[in-house]
Amino acid sequence: MENSSRTLGKIESRLLNVLSSHDKTIFAVEDARKITGSSAVATRLLLSDLVRKKWLIRLIPGKYLIVPLSAGEEAEHSENWYVIAKNLIEPQPYYISHYSALEIYEMIIQPIYTVYISTPNRKRPKEVLGATHQFVYTQPKDMEWGTEDVWITSSQKVRASDLERTIIDCLDRPDLCGGISEIAKGIWAKRGNIDYQKLAQYAKRLNRKSVAKRLGFLLETYGLGGQEVLSELKGMLSSSYALLDPTLEEAGRFLSSWKIRVNVDAEELINITRT
Repeated sequence: MENSSRTLGKIESRLLNVLSSHDKTIFAVEDARKITGSSAVATRLLLSDLVRKKWLIRLIPGKYLIVPLSAGEEAEHSENWYVIAKNLIEPQPYYISHYSALEIYEMIIQPIYTVYISTPNRKRPKEVLGATHQFVYTQPKDMEWGTEDVWITSSQKVRASDLERTIIDCLDRPDLCGGISEIAKGIWAKRGNIDYQKLAQYAKRLNRKSVAKRLGFLLETYGLGGQEVLSELKGMLSSSYALLDPTLEEAGRFLSSWKIRVNVDAEELINITRT
């Protein structure tokens, strides 16, 4: 921050330096007012000026993000995206979900540039530091289970779906996770960490027949979960057929045992176990 302080006024420079020294990359107006000693009105004017100069990003009314000097570096971005997501939505309930949760649990290897945030509050997407923060409407009753606090940085936690809830959410909305093959890769990669009984319980709690069908098919394909879990999932099936991957065209064979239409290349699913 010192190297660029010549472009700032004395008060502006001191404010950014003090905030950075306390690791407050995201802060509220009151935090700034305590440092400057100015009135609330004067502090807001100062912050607006820093936004204009592109030293700050206004996340929500009264809350700001210091633009990192390494803003061109992807690694710096990705470390902050989930913390930014938390600050965009709190105090409203939320959890990091879908493709983003797959990344948190290291179930995918390619970088993604959309942060998925499940919440019962409808909000427009917001782009911050190269990432689109996408809010996924979730019913209030489905916010009450399957989440946990996870460390994102050495000093910051965010709320995210747990491993099993991540799988269930992705099977419910493959369009928010890169398709069924991405989910299958994640399941296989974490097969030794998954609580399969919890998976079945979550599928029942979400009460989406298509989820039970997709989950049962994948577990049976990969020899995972055991017969008790597979039997429990079969007890949730309906008579209608669901597409294995609703992001792809309606094609492929009908599998009566899981009431699923397998519209994904079977060899592609098997190849997942060879990587």
